[in-house]
Amino acid sequence: MLKTIIVSSWILLLLLMASCTPVNHSIAPYEENIEASQKIELEAQSFCAEKRGLENLPPHNFTTDGCSAWPDDPWLACCIQHDIKYWCGGSSEDRESADQKFRTCLNDEGYSMTGNLMFLGVRIGGSPSSPFPWRWGYGWDWPRGYDE
Repeated sequence: MLKTIIVSSWILLLLLMASCTPVNHSIAPYEENIEASQKIELEAQSFCAEKRGLENLPPHNFTTDGCSAWPDDPWLACCIQHDIKYWCGGSSEDRESADQKFRTCLNDEGYSMTGNLMFLGVRIGGSPSSPFPWRWGYGWDWPRGYDE
């Protein structure tokens, strides 16, 4: 009986997380500084518009939580660039490319062990079908798969 309650609680938690698309930045300076948040949001929109066209942008505004479940510093810039790509979404090849660029960014900054661990984390936890607000294509409503 206790096992059933625990499993049911985890399923409920995952479903609640799945229904949430982040609507606010959760790291400084974006959560407090309107000018900084507008600048990063414009950068994300420009990236996505170049990839998809202006008429096919995600319905939810860009937000960043930094490095999600990982400490943010000193590789925060790599995480934010990765968030831009994840917000926009795209094909499975696009995701693979975004994750490889993320690992390369971390490695270029001198964090190869961290880069390899974080790469593994995004490959495991970033699927568009995963019920997490950091999933591939998180700018779109869940569930959403890869683009063709």
